Amino acid sequence: MYDSVLVPTDGSARSLAAARRAIDIADTYDATIRVLSVIDSSDLGLWTAADVPVERVQASLRDAAEMAVEEIASLADDADIPCETAVRIGVPHREILDYADEVGADLVVMATHGRTGLEHAILGSTTERVVRLSEVPVLTVRE
Repeated sequence: MYDSVLVPTDGSARSLAAARRAIDIADTYDATIRVLSVIDSSDLGLWTAADVPVERVQASLRDAAEMAVEEIASLADDADIPCETAVRIGVPHREILDYADEVGADLVVMATHGRTGLEHAILGSTTERVVRLSEVPVLTVRE
């Protein structure tokens, strides 16, 4: 049923909960886990002070993203599940959808942040956008 399961991660505990669910699914269906972390391109401008080189900010964000995907890759390895990792820079929901298409993902398993009301309306939701726009099923996991 599932050959390729995509797990987007931001390195949070919520993402780890989703990854554990994805690993269980991959184990059941003998699937490969694809782990993606997206560095939000809009974050680069927000965190860059005039005296801090953009390259340093990018390197810091990339290091955090690499750690996030490697943590899940380690969990997959412990479960003897094949795993591939990727880090991208861009608009998170677009990069997730593009990557799902590129790797032929059959399922996307991702965390929700549980925001409601005004906070949800202002901040939006990457997960919600992926759910609305994905051509493959999306399983959302609350921590």
